[in-house]
Amino acid sequence: MKIAVTGGIGSGKSSVAALLADAVQADLFSADLVCHELMQPDADGWLGIVAAWGERYLKPDRSIDRGLMRDAVFRDEAMRKQLETILHPLIRRELMQKMAAVAGQGGRCVVEIPLLFEVGWQDEFDATVVVYAPEDVCVGRIVARDGIGEEAARRILDAQMSPEKKAEMATHVISNAGLWAQTVQQVSSLARLLEKKIKERGKPADTARQGLTPQN
Repeated sequence: MKIAVTGGIGSGKSSVAALLADAVQADLFSADLVCHELMQPDADGWLGIVAAWGERYLKPDRSIDRGLMRDAVFRDEAMRKQLETILHPLIRRELMQKMAAVAGQGGRCVVEIPLLFEVGWQDEFDATVVVYAPEDVCVGRIVARDGIGEEAARRILDAQMSPEKKAEMATHVISNAGLWAQTVQQVSSLARLLEKKIKERGKPADTARQGLTPQN
């Protein structure tokens, strides 16, 4: 089974994805981590960025100044779209390869993809999980975590699909607006539901529908 976890920045999707992967005994992958690897010096993403903007966003050690680039792309929509055109196909390629390797061994995977619905990858998965938190809660978390101002945090959120829209499109929703213990309970319930679906999928069609023993 392939499960995608998404949500707005500051929603807590990384924590939920890790918790869910552990609960269903799945391999955990992150689009953000893949992106980070692709942006290392001389990696494919890095090469694409340098081809587009030269050394404008490079530090003296040739690594990309991610903070400087993040601020630039969330101020300039055209630049953000150009960066996405460079990185998204590369991220998709890497994730598909990782998922195929797990599927080939009969395993399960949970994949955290912040822009799952924005890039239209949801049909690649058996289940999609949105981690939901209201905008004000997310803003507070972003400010505290990243040390940026509220205006900058809201600018990042405004560039993404609204949490409510994501929730409408998902097959499952986890609310992470309150106590973490409440989130853990929701993830545990979801894990049990997914385990049930996995077992049902593993049955022959006739036995799953009619409760019959397969004939030789």
